[in-house]
Amino acid sequence: MLKARGCRVDMILGASTVAKIYAPIEGKRSVNSLKIYTEDGSTGEMGKVTDPLPSLISEGAVDVIYSCGPMGMLQAISGITSNTDVVHQCAVEESMACGVGICMTCVLPVRKSDGSIAMLRSCIDGPVMDGSSVAWELVGKNAMTP
Repeated sequence: MLKARGCRVDMILGASTVAKIYAPIEGKRSVNSLKIYTEDGSTGEMGKVTDPLPSLISEGAVDVIYSCGPMGMLQAISGITSNTDVVHQCAVEESMACGVGICMTCVLPVRKSDGSIAMLRSCIDGPVMDGSSVAWELVGKNAMTP
């Protein structure tokens, strides 16, 4: 949809191996450019999707990063984009047992503007979150315990 609106869209797709790369042809059709990274070097460039980000950001080639994938990768991207003007919107991977916010299994610690922590329900308040507001160091922990 971004490309259809005239926005330039560049995609970095990555996985541990070529066997785990999903739909690269479809991905290529929906973007202006596609770069593939595999950790074992079996296709594309050897490395992780986070590898080119610092240089792309310093070159001014990135305004917004939309990411999805393992929580560790999302956290790494948030770390790379912190202290920059780049917006990081990430689709978090939390278990969503009920999908309607009742069970509270999908809660994610997020920093509010006053610095306090709120536990947001990924299924209701997300799953796309502002990566800079996620309290990554508290993910998977009881964030309400002092």
